[in-house]
Formats: sequence, C-alpha cells, structure tokens
Amino acid sequence: MDRARGPDEQPEREEFDRDGVGQGPEPQRMVGGDERRMHVRAYNHWISLLKGRAYPTIEELDPASAGDFGPHGVLLDFSHDDAEPRIRFIGHAVREECGVTSGILRIADVPQNSLLARLTEQYPQILASGAPIGFEAEFVSQRGHPTLYRGILMPFSSDQQRINFIYGVINWKEVADARIQAQLAAEMADARSTDAPPPAPVAPAWADGPGAGLGEPALPDLQSASDLLRTAPALGSIPVDAGTEEFVLLLGRATAGGRVEIIGAVEGSDDLTQEAIRRMHRR
Repeated sequence: MDRARGPDEQPEREEFDRDGVGQGPEPQRMVGGDERRMHVRAYNHWISLLKGRAYPTIEELDPASAGDFGPHGVLLDFSHDDAEPRIRFIGHAVREECGVTSGILRIADVPQNSLLARLTEQYPQILASGAPIGFEAEFVSQRGHPTLYRGILMPFSSDQQRINFIYGVINWKEVADARIQAQLAAEMADARSTDAPPPAPVAPAWADGPGAGLGEPALPDLQSASDLLRTAPALGSIPVDAGTEEFVLLLGRATAGGRVEIIGAVEGSDDLTQEAIRRMHRR
C-alpha cells in the first residue's frame, strides 16, 4: 500500500526545511552526516548552480553526468505545456527499475504504479511552491515488491521568469513486508526447535575436583565458528543495504500466537554478533 506523505506533513520535509530546502530565496547548503544521502547531494548540486538567481539556469545542468546521482535522475520540460510536460531525460538506473527502454516522451507515457510515476506525480507541488521539495513513501512496485523510496524535485529556468524545467532525483530499496518477515521468523524458530540437537549435559564439578570453577564450557574461537556458519543452511532471507557485514544480529518479537516477528538489524553490535556466532556454533 502506498503510504506517501505530503511535503507539509512528513518528517522528511521538516528535515529538509531545517536545512534550507523550500525556505525562500536564501537556501542553505546541507552539511554533515546528511551528505551521505543522495537527495541531499543533489540539492547541494542545485545550490552550487543557483549563483544568486531565482533559479539555476537549465543550460548549466547536464542531467546525465550530474554527480553520482545522474543515473537516478529525471528531467521534465514545461517550456511548451505546464499541464503535460515532456520527459527530456531518464537516468539508466530509473529506466532499469521501471523496465523502460524507449518511447517515454510525456507524463502520460509513464507506466502506472512504477517508481517513475511516483516521482513525476509530485511536480505540481513544485510549480506551486517555486522551491525544491523532498518526498518519501512506500509502495508496491510493478514486480509486487514493497519498496521504500526517497527523492527531491528542484526547479530550473531558461529565462529566470518562470519554472520551465524540473530535475528530480530518486533513490529506493525493496523491503520485506510484515507478512514475509513474520513467515521467515516463524520458519527460523521452527527449524531451531525441531532440528537443533539437545545441548550436551554438563557434568557437575566437585568442589575439590578437576572441574571446579570451570562452570559453562568455553565458547569456540570466532574464526572456527564463522567458517562453519558460512556453510550452514539458511532458514530464510530479507533484503539488506549494500556493504552490510557478513553476519548480522537481528532482533525479534515473540507474538501471542507463538510466532516471532523480525523487527530489524541491531546496529553497532559487533561484540554481541561475535558472541552469537560462537553460541550458534556450539549448538
């Protein structure tokens, strides 16, 4: 289900406003940790082209080579018709995601329920506000996959009298819906309860015997445990961001119906993850 938030009510728009997007004639460059976000880098590029004018001139924009976000860009041309803009450029990453090869010349040609449609449907807001707008939402893609997306639209002009071009940048990732996450968690829980051998009994230690003070058996070394887990059968999978560590610690929530729902990955948990690897090996 599409859960798009409007520019005036979504938290992401408020974040944009704090950093200067949509605040009138003197927008500020975004700095800090947000530089890692594609839409923020695109906005900073727009600022660099502004040069004290009402809008950046379209002649200074090369959408195909605009930073590392060119493949995620779309250029709309309103110079002939505000109601039915032409599509002058679609980045190759957007084309591949939407299955577009050729023939997309106008908004009416955009495939329905595509990521490209989610971007182009935002343009009336920027014509009304005259300033960049940020947006984010979740929808079910053409392939039937729940998809999160975040983007920005930025105004350009050829005559400094009106907005007659809009450049948009959008990024996205597919996610597992709640039903799939719950199913994966249940499969993992069932597999552990039926396939895992019972733990070996630990002989009691006599107070003065050789096992005194040893307590719980020592965990195996991390390398040995990791090597074995690399060949262990998987019980399910969920999408993760590029660059994610090989082993990830997940947090689950038990339900009254006897299932486990996956809430998400626990970040900054290297020590906990390493201990979990060792304990999984011992099982």
